[in-house]
Amino acid sequence: MIIKNCLKFPECEYIVHFPIFDITTKYIYDAYNSEYEKLCILLDFCKKINSKALIMHRCFAFNQEIDKTLAEEKFLDEVVKWNQMVKGSDIKVLIENYGFVWLPDGFGIEYISSPLDHFFPWDIIEFHKNITELNLSNIGILLDIAHAVLSANMFNMIQRYPELRNDRRFKNICDDDLKKKDSLRVEDFIIDIINYFHISDSLIWTEEDGISSLKKFLYTENLPIGHGNINYSEIFKDISGNKVMIMEINSENGSHINNISQLKAVEFFRSHYN
Repeated sequence: MIIKNCLKFPECEYIVHFPIFDITTKYIYDAYNSEYEKLCILLDFCKKINSKALIMHRCFAFNQEIDKTLAEEKFLDEVVKWNQMVKGSDIKVLIENYGFVWLPDGFGIEYISSPLDHFFPWDIIEFHKNITELNLSNIGILLDIAHAVLSANMFNMIQRYPELRNDRRFKNICDDDLKKKDSLRVEDFIIDIINYFHISDSLIWTEEDGISSLKKFLYTENLPIGHGNINYSEIFKDISGNKVMIMEINSENGSHINNISQLKAVEFFRSHYN
């Protein structure tokens, strides 16, 4: 049914997203596991609707005691396999930044975390260097702005409140990361090598906020533009070239039917970043 509906609009450009979880089956995506069969299904779907991009989250070895460097190496091994699967086609596999994963009530656990939580600017640069050296021409990077805000929030919180190290959600912000900068801004994630973005509003933490409302600054994303405090004019003032901006915004009424908030976001970016 989805394929049939997509083909009714041949002028549209479709971007497919590998699902992060399925509450019905309790499935949680983790690149540590073999995702070959699911990936084959989605790549076949991409071809049938003429999609040129498949988004994969940067998640590996949830709740396992694996060193970050080893996890990066193993994740890159998977990326090499993904590139081979789409090699010769015009499909690009886009790696999206992510933090720890909070889950719906039906899973019985509030969140899970992996050694690759966050995709800090220095991680992005190193990953791009690796895929370039390996000539992985079908691999790209997608930056979710709200996820970058949440990662920056957590980075800045733990710099100010080291006791947060005892909170598992902060565990995978390493000492080596904290030595890179005193603080992070979402603007630091805007690197010219990135051509794809997920757009929504979120809440940027400042030191004045303290940590009494921790959850608000760790879990809030997909807000309509203007409902958070992201300054998009500042973020994108130096961006150049053709970029793909995907509105990933929840409706104010909780439904994706007639999502006026998403339409307003498209209109906002058309008027400001033509």
